[in-house]
Amino acid sequence: MSTPIVLRPGDTFWGIDRQHHLWIALTPLAPDGSIFVANFTSHHPSEKASCDERCTVVNPGEHPYPRRPSCIFYEGIRAETQQDILRGIERPFRRADPLSPTLLQRIQQGALDSDLVPRAIKNAIRAGGAHGAL
Repeated sequence: MSTPIVLRPGDTFWGIDRQHHLWIALTPLAPDGSIFVANFTSHHPSEKASCDERCTVVNPGEHPYPRRPSCIFYEGIRAETQQDILRGIERPFRRADPLSPTLLQRIQQGALDSDLVPRAIKNAIRAGGAHGAL
């Protein structure tokens, strides 16, 4: 019998979108089964408003995924249920290497500092997941 998957902050995975972005669990699972997630995206400061000097850039070597400078798309943070994530929303769920605790903390702090993240999501990150987002 296999152990059930429980997503935790810093876990990364594919399967939410058709663009094949790598997604990050930002908060623990809430009592209602929801979790806030964000994705890596290519870092293009001259082309994307979300890639300004305040974005969190993740360079190759900080995590196995980025092969070029990437950033976290804070504007696209959303709540999903763990059940939907594991079922695969747009593609089959596939787990990737988790973030280091240091990188997770930097990404979460970036969300807290970002003008693009709604207050309710910031509160959930601060509270450690007791948000009941759905």
